[in-house]
Amino acid sequence: MDVRLLVCLKAPLPGLVKTRLAAGIGPEAALGAYRAMVADVLAAADASGLPTTLHFAPTDALPAVRDLCGRDRTYRPQAAGDLGARMAGALADAFAAGAGAALLVGGDLPLLTGSLLARAAGLLATADAVLGPATDGGYYAIGFTRAGFCREAFADMPWSTPAVAGRTLAVLGRTGRRVALLPALPDCDTPADLAALSRPPWRELLAGTAFGAFLAALPRDSFDHNPAYRLSMP
Repeated sequence: MDVRLLVCLKAPLPGLVKTRLAAGIGPEAALGAYRAMVADVLAAADASGLPTTLHFAPTDALPAVRDLCGRDRTYRPQAAGDLGARMAGALADAFAAGAGAALLVGGDLPLLTGSLLARAAGLLATADAVLGPATDGGYYAIGFTRAGFCREAFADMPWSTPAVAGRTLAVLGRTGRRVALLPALPDCDTPADLAALSRPPWRELLAGTAFGAFLAALPRDSFDHNPAYRLSMP
């Protein structure tokens, strides 16, 4: 099956990306974290061997996104609307272009790997949809076959809440889709998330990645004075 990978990302501009993370470590450090995460997602995309399209926002930011991701990639502006409309638009665009299946991920997944993407693509050979749940109750990946595409899964969803993955699975079940699940992974949206990723077992899994290098270079005092946000550095 022709499975296309779609990566939704934002232009690497301070104040636009990782705003909750920036509240704890500052906008420049949050931007550095985001750049590292995008680098790791692109490395995973390349390793997967899947044809990849990068869907970017805002729509006038293509030069900045190209500077971050490279010129030899396929780019499309994100659709208008909320997060659900933008994700549904990216998937619909892939199907309109002839894809037999499409897998969508964000650009901020430091633990994403090529093998995990390949596994997700393989699951779409026997399932209508695939979902990668995040440990905070959201999800980091969603994919459909052309026949299984379900726009209802993106409508009236309480985005950025712990209810998203459960609500999405309920919609897919109610509409008769066969869903395959990927392993759960942590997000990196807040200072607490970043601190958790700096500790075992995630720190070891991030060794050798761009995000692992970012963590290693982050000073101990990068966080505010809340002890809960302090990094567990070696």
